[in-house]
Amino acid sequence: MSLLGILGGLGPLASAEFLDTLYRLNVGKTEQSAPACVLYSDPSIPDRTAAIRAGDTRELLAAFVAALQKLVAAGAGRILVACVTIHHLLPELPADLRRRLVSLLDLAFAEIAAAPRPLLLLATSGTREARIFERHEGWDAVAPSIRSLDPGDQESLHRLIYDRLKTNQPLGGVLAELEPLLPKYGAQGFLFGCTELHLLSRAIERETGAFDPRIVDPLVIAARDYWKIVG
Repeated sequence: MSLLGILGGLGPLASAEFLDTLYRLNVGKTEQSAPACVLYSDPSIPDRTAAIRAGDTRELLAAFVAALQKLVAAGAGRILVACVTIHHLLPELPADLRRRLVSLLDLAFAEIAAAPRPLLLLATSGTREARIFERHEGWDAVAPSIRSLDPGDQESLHRLIYDRLKTNQPLGGVLAELEPLLPKYGAQGFLFGCTELHLLSRAIERETGAFDPRIVDPLVIAARDYWKIVG
């Protein structure tokens, strides 16, 4: 069984919540049966959207590779990166690192393919501008299920992610702001294409006792399927 490495800090709140989710979904009869993992959280890694918009990802790539190498040195056999936007750089990674990665897009697309329904993609503007989802090899199979925000709504969402979720502002009312987007775009649920949105998944779970079945959240899927991932 592979030790799971988690690259966090992009941002730190999302990866901290993922670690909590991982254990809450995988607590057995004894603590010794819970998942083994190593988290490396480095918030100093350059902003992903800023690098993509600047057209220069060299510094970002160097920091990404260095962080992954630290996880490998710590014994990680599989590595999950708690950031969707940085998936833009996966094709540029050395092969020995790339083969260890657990793609959040792979997890999301498999979930959608198993239960197709109209979903509204919520992601950073960096992810949208780099067409990270559309460039994935599984896109054609799920594309009929995915709705995308218009430029105005996309910019509003990006500001919400950066100004409220990343800065630990109160989450009350955030989901209520997003709900009207579903009928506007003819969607039945959300595809969380940014790991910061996992904060909303956890807020809903804490309030209701369950994750919202309308939401496809790759971090929830990763936590749920931990044993499959580490093999």
